[in-house]
Amino acid sequence: MNIETKERLLDQFRAYLDEQPETLSDEAEQTHRRTDLYSLFAELVALKNEVRLESRQVKTALDEFRAVFETLQTSQTQLGGELDRARSAVAEQRRAVLKPVLLELVELHDRLEAGLRALQNYRPTLWGRWYRREQALRQAVAQGQDISLRRLEQMLSTQQVVALAALGQPLDPHTMRAAELDQRRDLANGIVTEELRKGYLWQGELLRLAEVKVNRRPEPDASAATSATEPSLN
Repeated sequence: MNIETKERLLDQFRAYLDEQPETLSDEAEQTHRRTDLYSLFAELVALKNEVRLESRQVKTALDEFRAVFETLQTSQTQLGGELDRARSAVAEQRRAVLKPVLLELVELHDRLEAGLRALQNYRPTLWGRWYRREQALRQAVAQGQDISLRRLEQMLSTQQVVALAALGQPLDPHTMRAAELDQRRDLANGIVTEELRKGYLWQGELLRLAEVKVNRRPEPDASAATSATEPSLN
């Protein structure tokens, strides 16, 4: 190897030695970045704390939502109870106001029915039969009362007011009042023989008591019974 070659090699080696520390420093820095476990664990701890904090915030929000939901549910229950009580109060007030009106309509129905019955049972005298105007007037009045009576019955039916079926039934002290006594041997005691005043039900509840005539079978005559049991002297 000649001198020129040696000098050239030595120059290249010197240049290599001058550049090697910087290269080693860059590679060492890159290696340090890749293998810095402390920074890695620090990042993991920070991430864990952040996740824990967010979990607490989510749990707090869920608790608040649960409390709000329970409050709303309680308020809804209370509101439903208040509405039910208000409906009941309104229904009771309506019945309290409507009942006297229905009683007056029932009284009016009885008067119209009695008047119509009187007109239908009226029999004019022989002299009155010659007055056709009187007969026409009586028929017109009867027809008008019949129309009014049917209209009144429709109004009562709309309000679910129905007449009690008392005739021929045993006396019911809850819906009937015995105003008079009848004496019929062909019927049992306590049977209603006549309706003196009709009773009515309103939506299944009693609106007005019925006044009725109740049968009470007559007692057998004591003298007749004695004579029937005595032996004949002949």
